[in-house]
Amino acid sequence: MARRRWAAVAVLATITLAACTGGAKPRTSAKGQVEETTTTTAAVKGARTIEQLSLALDMDVPSGYARQPDSVDDTGPSDLEKAVADDGEDDARDVFTRDRFVRGYQREWARSEDDQIVSYVYQFADNAGAVDYTKRVTADAGAQTAGATITPFTVGDIAGAAGVNTSDPTFATSTVTFVKGPYSVQVVVNSTKPDGLQSLVTSLAEEQYSRL
Repeated sequence: MARRRWAAVAVLATITLAACTGGAKPRTSAKGQVEETTTTTAAVKGARTIEQLSLALDMDVPSGYARQPDSVDDTGPSDLEKAVADDGEDDARDVFTRDRFVRGYQREWARSEDDQIVSYVYQFADNAGAVDYTKRVTADAGAQTAGATITPFTVGDIAGAAGVNTSDPTFATSTVTFVKGPYSVQVVVNSTKPDGLQSLVTSLAEEQYSRL
């Protein structure tokens, strides 16, 4: 869930992020900013080990996509040192310490060099840490890239989730970003064309949400 990775994969897509613990959908202002909300839903239980978190990323993907080894594209488990390195900013260690980062995991499936599915999950000690770090990740994500089309979309079945389609003549990506309890999550689908990516990433995000 590196800041650099999010910017590159989403091509600096604009993402409005809301906290979600499985309760009521947060209200949004006219400018799309998330307003404070309350929920009576029980807190989401966090994974106790990296192995347990890994199991939460065992999603069912469409036929033709093969799960990639953790050595591919620097995926797999993330401890504090890897998370700091992936973030890439000078204050990363301070931010992760403040937000009480616990562990993370990244998993990739591919059916070709240009067709991938990636799920990124970072676990924090509580929901507030997950929300704060994800806001940091998306804070600089509003710039329009020359030649790229960026279109947000609604993910109706995940409260507070943000979907973004991004494409240019040779590359397309659809992402869904959400917070659930102590987890900050982004699911990404890449291809050469945007056809079908939004529906695929939405269904995968809904499954990832249900597994946390």
